[in-house]
Parts: sequence; structure tokens; C-alpha cells
Amino acid sequence: MTANDFIAAPAAMARIQVRLGDLGLAKENLRFHEPADEGVPQLAETVLAAGVVIPPIVRPGRKSEQSFMALDGRRRRMALLLLKDRGDVGDDYLVDCLLAETPAQQAAAIVLPNTEHAPVHVADVIVAIGRLRKAKMETRAISAALGYAELEIRRLEALSALHPTVLKALRHGRLTLKQARLFARLPDLARQAEIAQTALDGYFQDYQLRQIVDRDLVTVEDDRFVLVGMDRYVAAGGRVSSDLFGEYPDHLLDPEVLQAAWRDRVQPIAERLEADALTVFVGRDPGFSAPDGFHRLPYVYERDLAEPQKAALAEARAQAARLEQGLQGLDPAADDAPSALAPLLRALAVQAGAPLTASKIGAVLLAPSDGYGVVATFYGVALPVDDLTADPRADDTDDSNSVSGRTLEHRADVEIPRAEVEVEGSSHVLHETVTDVATRGLIRDLADDPSAALTVVVAQLFKQLALQSSGGLDAAAAQLSAIRYGRGSTPPIPALDGAVRMRLDGRRAAYKASGLRPIPWVETLPHGEKMALLAELVASSLNLCEQRTTSLRHAARAEAEEIASLCGADIAAHWTPDAAYLGVHSRKQLLALLDEMGLEDDRAKTLKKADLVMFVAEQAAERQWAPAALAWTRPLDAGSIDRPSTDDPEPTDPEPTTAQPTIAEPIAA
Repeated sequence: MTANDFIAAPAAMARIQVRLGDLGLAKENLRFHEPADEGVPQLAETVLAAGVVIPPIVRPGRKSEQSFMALDGRRRRMALLLLKDRGDVGDDYLVDCLLAETPAQQAAAIVLPNTEHAPVHVADVIVAIGRLRKAKMETRAISAALGYAELEIRRLEALSALHPTVLKALRHGRLTLKQARLFARLPDLARQAEIAQTALDGYFQDYQLRQIVDRDLVTVEDDRFVLVGMDRYVAAGGRVSSDLFGEYPDHLLDPEVLQAAWRDRVQPIAERLEADALTVFVGRDPGFSAPDGFHRLPYVYERDLAEPQKAALAEARAQAARLEQGLQGLDPAADDAPSALAPLLRALAVQAGAPLTASKIGAVLLAPSDGYGVVATFYGVALPVDDLTADPRADDTDDSNSVSGRTLEHRADVEIPRAEVEVEGSSHVLHETVTDVATRGLIRDLADDPSAALTVVVAQLFKQLALQSSGGLDAAAAQLSAIRYGRGSTPPIPALDGAVRMRLDGRRAAYKASGLRPIPWVETLPHGEKMALLAELVASSLNLCEQRTTSLRHAARAEAEEIASLCGADIAAHWTPDAAYLGVHSRKQLLALLDEMGLEDDRAKTLKKADLVMFVAEQAAERQWAPAALAWTRPLDAGSIDRPSTDDPEPTDPEPTTAQPTIAEPIAA
């Protein structure tokens, strides 16, 4: 350790406020004798609007001097004196200054500001520009005063309207200037402050903000714009805005105009497809569901097709390829582009229907696409029994074909019992709430039964990997795609799925403390702990919620009954109906719950809805009772089991080759 290690850091200059009448110019200033330059009047306008941004450095005045003398800040003082002469400020105008008291500080103040300048933080520049704008100062004048290009002034001006919390995070280095520009595209100041606070707290991720900004942003890169084009969009009254920061493509300010223009463009295509006896729908985005009365097309295993089907499919593919080859160089925005695209989409319909046996192509969804501006998704409809033909492979004696028996479109090894659910008089909200809470109850019970959970896991994997099974994840109770159950922003119910989440949070903490990766950590667990964790994870994957009374998930309900029976589910052992659950019931339905409890109390009929809800909740808690609608174990009518047949239009093949779209209104509507 040397003597230099004990040298104390120099004391920082104190920040003080000095009256303009007490502020003089020290003769030590290197430019003491220079007159005011032509830029001082412009600087005066800037100071009047935004104040003195960089404090002058002063020393105490000596005999016959003013109280404080400026060692640095000559032009700023000149600008203030000019404002005083004009009457804009007076001698009592306070100026923020730094006080150099020691000889070393004064020497540094004389020399250093002229040789090195501490950069002004961009957040301070943004605030200053906002003040200048409020003072009605023009962009050109601000540009000249601050030394920024006019375009940059306009960009920084857009940031001056940011919430102060955003600017604070920018000043403290928690946000970059690029991230601040993202905030400027978010009009909700309260939302700006909320997200910026996460940056100050140290856990901000800009992809979250980018998702919010991009969600409702429509640009020239929109798939619909491919078919519409700029000229057609503007002619229809659409407006365009260029991104001030140059980070996004041009914005389309009238997305409804774009949508209407795109629908007009696909109308000729729709008419050609309707002429082929297809029902045409128009949708904004690809989805998963099929429209009512139609089904998703099954995946095609070509090895299982009969020779005539293989030949028809090959010919259809060749025809579609020829038509697509002829469209090379087509400008989708050209007037005749839809008419040119129609034959290709008709050929694709033929290709999609070529391998079908007991159904045909019955509907098509037209949606935007980045290729030609439109893409078609086809759906099947079951053929009438009288129109069904014999299986073209019936006479095939090949062993592999005789094992298949039928086309994959109607093959399934898992029978689906049809659920008998009373939905008459129930609203969609009530039905969703009932299935939501029932799901949470089953989660709670399955989490307590590792043996049952193990059975669920093995059965689900067996069904997916070893058997031909209809439907996808929506047809199963256990969603083994590692998606934890939740219903929008509805919080967990503490006594049900909330208890399971708390267990998993504890295990997550233990895992993080171990320093191991997931697989080694799980391997270190005792067998009992490992099985308990398995039960909790499998239980958290259950999803049996149904959003509408018309969307009963029969296959999933059948599995729920089996799971509930395995683990002896009883939701009332953990929870009884509370106000949140009962609040979506009507008065009539609440009274019916009292009847189900076996409670006869005429006073209940006179209660208002809010009081009745509390009354039912109290009675349920007193009896440790839950509605039968929340239980999954019910007698199954063997006659209600749906078995695959050629009369059933529901596809029973594995997942389709492409995602199916969510349907919008028919184009004829």
C-alpha cells in the first residue's frame, strides 16, 4: 500500500442558486473579452423556454465584484442578460450554478469546460425539447439552438410526451433509447409507467413491450396488402403514415379499409369456388376449428390408399403444380390477379378431396397469405349413406391392406362415450364457470394420488403413440403438452389448484437452490417425492373447461370420469361454493342449488341476488357441500357410446397436416 492510496477524492462542487443580479463574469474566464456572438439571441430563446440546462461554474465574488463570478458559462450569462434587457426576466431570476470554492476547483473550472465536456444525457435533451415546444418554438430554431438535425429534433420531441417514469428509467440506464422509442408507440401513459417501473426494478424484457406495440399495428407487410396494393388501398380512402423513427415499415391507419378492399379482391375467387358447390368462408387468420356441419381433413397416409386413389391424387397434384408454374411472375396487386388465382385454388380443392372415401370437400376458408395474398383451407362433409361406395381396396388380398380394413378417415381404436350433460337454461358463462371449477377440483384430487396420475400419463402416451385416436389435445383430459391450466386472468382457487401451485412453487425453490439442471435434480429425489411431483405436474396439466354450452368435449369428459373414479375425487373435501362461483348463477339457479342441498327455507326466495349468493355460500360451507355439477363421476349409459361409422362426419384420424382456421362469417352474408 502506498501513500497515494490514502489520498482522499476531491470534494464535489456544491450546487447553489444565484440571483441573476448577483452573477458576474470573472476575468479569469478564457473568453472574458470576446463580445457576444450571433448565436446568443437564439440561445436566449432556448433558455427562456427550457431554462439553463447546464449549470455555470462560479466562485465567490471578491472586493468590488458581484456576489458570484462565472468562471464558466459566459454565453449563458449573456443570454440571460439579453432576456433581462427585454424584460422577460429580472434580477431575482434564479440560476442553478456549481460553486468552486477551493483554488483547485477554480482552476479546473477555468480550463476543463473548454477542453472536455460532460455529455448531456439524452433524457435531459428530451425534456428540454418538450419545454421548447410548449413555448411555441419552431423545429428549426430548436435545431439551431441544440445542434441537432431537424429530423432528430422531431424524433426526440415524440419522446418528450413519455411518462416521467420512462424518462427516469432512461436516465438511470435501465432503458435504451431504442426501448424508449417503443414506449412512445404505446398511447396509454399508465401502461407506460407500469412497464417502465419493471425496468427500474431490474426485470424488464423489451419483447413484452414489443408484443403489446405490435399487436394492433397494421403495416404494408400485412398479408392482406399483398393482394390489395398501395394504389387500391389509397383509392379506397386508406391513409398511410411513415414511422418517425425509421424502425417500422409504413403504417396503414385504416385497417378496416384494408379488410374491405381485400374481401372485394377475393370475391371473384369465392364465386368460382361457390360454382363448384363449396360453402365459402372468409377469415382473418388461420385457426383450428372447422365450421359447423364440416370436419377437418384427416392426415393422409399414401401407403394406405387404394391404387385408384393414389392415381387420382397424383394427377391432382400434377395439375395444381402446372397451374402454379404458370403463375410465376404474377403481380398479386394486378387487376386480373384474383381471376388468375381462382383455377389454382379449384385445383387444390380437387387435390384435397382426391384421397377421401366416405366424405368430400364441402367448404373452404379463404384467408390472407404472404404468397399470393390469399390461401385456402378445405373442410370435408360426410357423404350420404346412399352415395357411399365400397372400399376400393376390398378385393385387395395383401396382408398389410387387410389389416387396415378401412381408410384412416374412419379408423379409431379408442371409443368415445357421449356425455349426457344438462345445459338447458344455462348460459355460456355459467357453463364455462361450472366446468372451470370442476376442472380445478379434479386437479386438486389427482394431485393427491400419484398412482392415479401415473396411470393417466401412461394411458395418454399409449393413446398418442400406440393407438389410432381421434382428435388432438382438446379430446383429452390431461393436456400433456406442458401447459399449466388457467382461465384468463382468473386467479387460482386457494383450496383447489392454488394449493397445487404452492407445492410446485416450493419445489421450484428447492430446484433453484440445488444448482442442478432439471433431470439431475429430479433423479436425486426419493421415489416418494418423485411420484408426488409427478402427480402435481400431471394434475396441473388437466384442462376440462368448456367455454360454451355448444362445445361439449365428450372425449375429455369421458376421461375425466375415469380419472375422478381412480383418485376418488370429492371437491367438497377441499372447497365449497363461494361468492365468485355463485355470482354467475341466476336467482332461479341459486334456489335450485338450495333444493339440491335439501334445504327448505322460504326466506331465501325473498332475498336479493347478492344476499342470496351469500346465503347459499354459507349453507354450502356449513354442510361441506358442493353441487353435483362439479363432480365428474356419473353413471355412463352404454348406449351413448359413439362408435366409428361411415355415418359419422367427425374425423377420427390423427392430427391434420395443417392447422385449421377459425371461421369468420360466410362471404355471402
